[in-house]
Amino acid sequence: MKALLISDAAALAMMEARPEPAWRVKLAGMRYKDLLAPDYGAMHVAAYLKRAGFSLRVANLVADVHDRVELYAETNTGPDELSGSEIGRPEAAGAVRSYLFDTLAREEPEVIFVTLSVYNLALHTRELLGDIRRACPGATLVTGGIYSSFHTEEILLDGHVDVVIRGEGELTAAELMARLSDGRDLDGLAGVSYMRDGAPAHNPPRPLFTDLDALPHPYTVSAEFNIRKRFEMLSELLPGGDWIPGTGFLTSRGCPEACTFCLDPAINMKRTRFHSPEYVRTVLDYCAGEFTGGAGSFFFGDATFTMNHKRLRKILGLLDGLPYTYQIQTRADYLTRELTVELAEKGFTTVAIGAESFNEEILQQVARKRLSVGDILDASRWVKEAGMHPVLTFVAGLPGETRESIWRTVEMLARNGLDTATFFPLVVFRGTELFRAFEARLSPDEREAFRLNPWSEEFLFASDEFPTREELTSFTEKVNRAIVEGHR
Repeated sequence: MKALLISDAAALAMMEARPEPAWRVKLAGMRYKDLLAPDYGAMHVAAYLKRAGFSLRVANLVADVHDRVELYAETNTGPDELSGSEIGRPEAAGAVRSYLFDTLAREEPEVIFVTLSVYNLALHTRELLGDIRRACPGATLVTGGIYSSFHTEEILLDGHVDVVIRGEGELTAAELMARLSDGRDLDGLAGVSYMRDGAPAHNPPRPLFTDLDALPHPYTVSAEFNIRKRFEMLSELLPGGDWIPGTGFLTSRGCPEACTFCLDPAINMKRTRFHSPEYVRTVLDYCAGEFTGGAGSFFFGDATFTMNHKRLRKILGLLDGLPYTYQIQTRADYLTRELTVELAEKGFTTVAIGAESFNEEILQQVARKRLSVGDILDASRWVKEAGMHPVLTFVAGLPGETRESIWRTVEMLARNGLDTATFFPLVVFRGTELFRAFEARLSPDEREAFRLNPWSEEFLFASDEFPTREELTSFTEKVNRAIVEGHR
């Protein structure tokens, strides 16, 4: 069957919806990534479909159309000014939309895949699905991704989509294509939902895939997703960055923890599955050969890269001869002093640690991090002593935490010489434990006041300490300014 995968739908949403504050000059670096980094989940699905022998065309809505780096360059200088770049003009978004619908008319696909993972602009993509349906009324329209997996019912009831793929999509997409090609129905196909007799029907979930090495790596479809052009542009726009190829590669899937603000427990059922060290080296060799230049920094996107020390040491033993330095994120309690020394010796430069809070009660009973403040401080100190850079992230607005408690965290950062730390306002979304608490606290009408933007399915958390969104966001900004300035 003739299949078309729409890539960069979230980037089109960014261009048309223009959510605040994404188009401010101070967020140019993050915006470049949002516009040009591909959906790596879609790449995984496309790679599997390609190896299974299915014909799949990819339409990169932004990367195929706006492929000159000067279009993205920021011309304004004031941090809070709106972007003056050409990519921010209405005609740039219009060209992307025209490309999408010209492609649909020219290709006349029988199956259309549109990923829907980004909560921040999910409602825009759901509206776009309606536009695609009207343009291609006879095609089978399929969506999948993290958001789709947790909002399946609403997506189907929108009346545009024929099939929603829930959970990991590689095997399910291939089996779906086989059934559609043979004219078979979807009964019993694990991991899909669809409309049957006028109502949503949900087949049983597909078990988590365990043999990750059996999957082709996402860079096998680099040409289809125009990765070289994306890499070249992002390397020029962000010469110190690690955006591509590194941000797309997970050497494992899942995390064994149950943090209340995180979606991973619902996605991966607190299970972690690993690629072999040899598979990791194969991917690194491929990227080193295909994507030259740039910053030479590779980011491993695993939630807990240092979880399995035996496997990690095997990976470290296979890194010789590669042109990269490395950046990772992990949990503090998955680090040791000895391990940080080994990481530094192999070219690792930055270790991001989710700290969340330096309030022991909040950390363990509300966030359920299952570690102590001392664990975080020890790990951060070891990272620094090894010559690497610790980057700590915190959450402002966790239930029960006060302004005074957060200021004490800021003071502890200063006392311990931890100068790279950022607070994020607590944002909740369906699938997390804290979202259920948010739902119980407020009526649907009251919750609307906390929606992150009109197109978002993320909500700022309402609490006794921060009863309005403005109080939470303004306080978070104040704390981050204090960290930068080095004083309260």
